[in-house]
Amino acid sequence: MLNRSLSLLLFGLIALLSLATPTHAGPDFWAMWNNRNRCAQKDARVLAAINAFCNTNFYTGGPYASGGVAVAGVRVGVGATCRWGTFVPQVWCESQMLEVCAMGGGRGRGKRSYDGGCQHFWITNA
Repeated sequence: MLNRSLSLLLFGLIALLSLATPTHAGPDFWAMWNNRNRCAQKDARVLAAINAFCNTNFYTGGPYASGGVAVAGVRVGVGATCRWGTFVPQVWCESQMLEVCAMGGGRGRGKRSYDGGCQHFWITNA
């Protein structure tokens, strides 16, 4: 009986601790979904450019990131000023690019800084 009670207590503690996971461990997928919808309403071509650019992991400061990718008259890319060589995984690229588009101008173009101002995600006309 004692073993069962300890097992239930341990299980309860594990369940409780699972609720205390860090909220910043990954991107907010609900915000990404909302930003994707806002971006699609502005200019669906931006989504195509984001998908083409963020289909791979990359490092800031390299030719891929700074040159960006152009699709259907839209160019997206990432500049770096103070910390070159920062790893940017696909999901973070997509999350931040969708935010740039959603918060950008009427056609989804704009620029936002991340990582303490060291990374500059941008969307422009090609």
